[in-house]
Amino acid sequence: MLGLRLVWSVLRPNGFHANALRWLPQLHTGDVVRGPWADVPSASIDPADIAAVAVVALTADGRDGRTYRLTGPERLLPAERVEILAEMLGRPLRFEAQGDEQARAEMLQALPPGIVDAFFRFFSQGETDESIITFTVQQVTGHSPRTFAQWAATHASDFA
Repeated sequence: MLGLRLVWSVLRPNGFHANALRWLPQLHTGDVVRGPWADVPSASIDPADIAAVAVVALTADGRDGRTYRLTGPERLLPAERVEILAEMLGRPLRFEAQGDEQARAEMLQALPPGIVDAFFRFFSQGETDESIITFTVQQVTGHSPRTFAQWAATHASDFA
């Protein structure tokens, strides 16, 4: 090879704000959102913020060879996300916690067992802590990461 160098960057985002879209089937049939890990907060991130960091990481000088931990600006419980959606939609939504057994059974209908096991290690056993907030989006892009409420407002038509 004639002096070619592989350039790389690693983006390590927390869960996405857009994961709330998985609640759409429940919202179409009622005002209760059921889900696991009611007591596990997460500083989820807007996928648009991930893309903005990716653009800089892949195009700006001096950014290669770095790992970027990406989070949103706030840590929220699932019930708090549902409250934000309720306010936005003008509906009396509420979150109902699922037990591990019920959650696992439902997840196994859509995901491979290894992925389901990983989620339970991450969130039930605490292997991953997505409640930590970083300032990486601000540092890399110059703008604050979007809140869940901002993401939800942008995607209100998806929930209507």
